Parts: sequence; C-alpha cells; structure tokens
Amino acid sequence: MFTINDYWEEEFIEYNDKKLDSIYFDDCTFIKCDFSKAIISSCKFTECIFIDCDLSLALLKNCVFNDITFEKCRLLGLSWSNCEEPFNVTFNLCNISQNSFHLMDLRQMKFINSLIKDTGFEECNLERSLFDNCDLELSSFINNNLKKANFVSAKNYLIDPKQNDIDKAEFSLPEALSFLSLLPIKIR
Repeated sequence: MFTINDYWEEEFIEYNDKKLDSIYFDDCTFIKCDFSKAIISSCKFTECIFIDCDLSLALLKNCVFNDITFEKCRLLGLSWSNCEEPFNVTFNLCNISQNSFHLMDLRQMKFINSLIKDTGFEECNLERSLFDNCDLELSSFINNNLKKANFVSAKNYLIDPKQNDIDKAEFSLPEALSFLSLLPIKIR
C-alpha cells in the first residue's frame, strides 16, 4: 500500500501492510492500522501519532521513533531494543505487555494509563520517566537508572532498589510496600 519512500502530513486509515522498508513518515497519523506481525525495517517515524493500531509481534529493525504518540494501541510482544536513537515515545491507553526494552535511553518517557504486563526493562535510562496509572504486573526492572522517575499512581510493580538506582524516584503507598517483600525479613 505504501508506494513511495517519503510521506509528510499524511493520514493512513486501516492500512495492514506486513512489510515496511526504508520509509520516512513525518507528521503522519495512523488510525486503526494493523501492522501485527509486520517486518518494519529502517523506517523513520517523526512527529507521528498511532491511534487504535495493532503492532503486536511486529519485528522492528533499525527504526527511529522520534516524538511519537501511541494512543489506544495494542503493542504485544515487541522488542524495541533494535530501534535507533532518538527514541522518544509516549504510550497512552496502550497494552504494551510482553515488550522488551534493553539498553535503551528512555529518559522522560511517558507511560500513561497503560497495561505494561510482563515487560522487561534492563539497563535502561528511565530518568524522569512517568508511569502514570500503569499496571506493571510481572514486569522486571534490572540495572536501570530510575532517578526521579514517577511511579506515584502505578501499581503492581516490583523494583529491587539494590539492582536499580531509585534516587529521588517517587512512589506512593500502599504500592511502595512491595520493597519490603525484597528484604530478607518476615512481616507479621
């Protein structure tokens, strides 16, 4: 369906391509597009918005996502680690379960009203990131910079302060009690 390699201020509704290669999208809107199981290679997305799209199990290779908003999207089983910088994404009302973020610069990322179940954050810079009203059940945080990150309205997280830098990160009760479960103590 994509016939050229450069799109600017375009709107794509209900596209379902399964192979996108070396395409540049600038200020484009994707609505109800199905890119599930697609191979998306060497594409650059700048100032784009994805609304009610499905990218589940898509293979992302050498792509750039700069100033991107995903809204009400299904993004299951994605590995973002092969994306190029800059990587600047906001997730709002999304299901980003079983995703992998490894060795990524995710400073000031915004995760809003999203299900982030069984997702791995390993060796990422999440400084000043926002997890606003997100469910982080079974997600793992290993060797991350979480300085000044905001988890105040997040739930079901289990973050080991010995494995992550949580200096000045914000948490709230009762969820912050999860830190006690990581200590070699008995609570009665």
